Amino acid sequence: MLNLLRKLLGKNETSPVPESSDDHFEALNKLAPLKVSASGEAASGVNESGDSVPAHSFVSREPVLGRNEQIVGYQFNLHERTQLRLQGRKDLLQKVYDDALLRNLTSLGVTTLLGTRLAFVRISPASLDNPLLQKLPAKNTVLMITPARQALDSEDILSHLNTLRQAGFACGWLIRNSQFAEHPGLLALAASSADYVQIETAGFDGMEIKILLKSLALERPSDLPKIKLIANDLSSYDEFNLCFQGGFDYFLGKFVTSRENWHPPKSDINRLRVIESLNLLRSGAEFDQIATQLKLDPVLTFKLLRYLNSPVMGLQSPVTTIEKALIVLGRENFYRWLSLLLFDIKAPGYRERVVTEQALARGYFLESMAGQGRVPAQKDQLFILGLFSMLELLMGQPMLAILAQTRLPEPVHAALLDQPSPYRDALLLAIAAEGLSPDECEQQAEICGLSAMQVSLFAVEALTWANEVTAMNEG
Repeated sequence: MLNLLRKLLGKNETSPVPESSDDHFEALNKLAPLKVSASGEAASGVNESGDSVPAHSFVSREPVLGRNEQIVGYQFNLHERTQLRLQGRKDLLQKVYDDALLRNLTSLGVTTLLGTRLAFVRISPASLDNPLLQKLPAKNTVLMITPARQALDSEDILSHLNTLRQAGFACGWLIRNSQFAEHPGLLALAASSADYVQIETAGFDGMEIKILLKSLALERPSDLPKIKLIANDLSSYDEFNLCFQGGFDYFLGKFVTSRENWHPPKSDINRLRVIESLNLLRSGAEFDQIATQLKLDPVLTFKLLRYLNSPVMGLQSPVTTIEKALIVLGRENFYRWLSLLLFDIKAPGYRERVVTEQALARGYFLESMAGQGRVPAQKDQLFILGLFSMLELLMGQPMLAILAQTRLPEPVHAALLDQPSPYRDALLLAIAAEGLSPDECEQQAEICGLSAMQVSLFAVEALTWANEVTAMNEG
């Protein structure tokens, strides 16, 4: 937690997001110029039915866990509804939608901003020669080839994969049970050319998965390193545990954010003491009164003084009293520091890590939107709104019970209780942007007076910031 506040306070030093989507479009179009229709309107493509494919839309992302139960990357692809529509369609349509996905990723800079985390990007075999692939950062991009019903030209595919590998990309295959009848040579092709193999586990039973993994190992040339295995579409912890025991390296699915078997995580922090201190700050209590409250909790006192006297603060003389610590930080910054301590978790597992990162990203996302469209301009209140909206899951208590213990700004309090307001609209947009429903996200963006481009940029910035803060804390 030592570096969290420094990152928080440094937020305003980053480049501000332009106020209008037109400003974004002009700059981003230089990176990924769009096709221009006869009417002069920009579009990324048109399918065989004449339907326009939007140049900038909402791309879904799912966290990918490693065996250490930490987030190692994200899978980026079109929304589930669009994926289902595309299954079995012609290569031309597949290429159009792949092109739309790649334009979004390259123009928003998603993969570049992930740092050391991996970006798993789904594309069809027909798009292996798409020039937009060269705009992705090769070092942390894994191209996941997703076969359709068209026949696989092994020679052509291997040629393209060789070119991409020489450019530094890692490549993988997505395998579904239904594909083996359509592509008899898929298993051998994947075994000989993949760095990663992602298996749709929902389509196989346990014995079939064991046979599949054994077959992949037997087909794998002895001079190649072991394939990294990804278990996809896991819906429960039991499924995750079975695949973990089965030797898979990476995991994703609904189980990551599911509340199944969720128990409030342990922490060295007395959360009730934190909430009491937050209440004192909100009520305008004097610093000496707040200091008296903090002194009752040695862990809080230790963490506060340790932070202020750490090298990141660069103070010329050490802070030795709680009263001076509060003066140095000020009310607003101390409020934020205390709020973040609610997410200070002892020995976190994957659920705790996902919830913490999601809470940080949601708070930053809301703060970034302040003053844009019809979103209120109060940045601090929006950040606290995003953070507290995750406490119900973290603390294992109903929101009403949590709010009965704390004293938040009235607009924040009302929004957390689902009362209609611009704050609530902004929170619903933040929640929708984390989901997989493009319709809901578009509807909420319209209510807030924001474009898809603005929402996508805010989401990418928030994800990047949350990744950095989490990495600093884990380090």
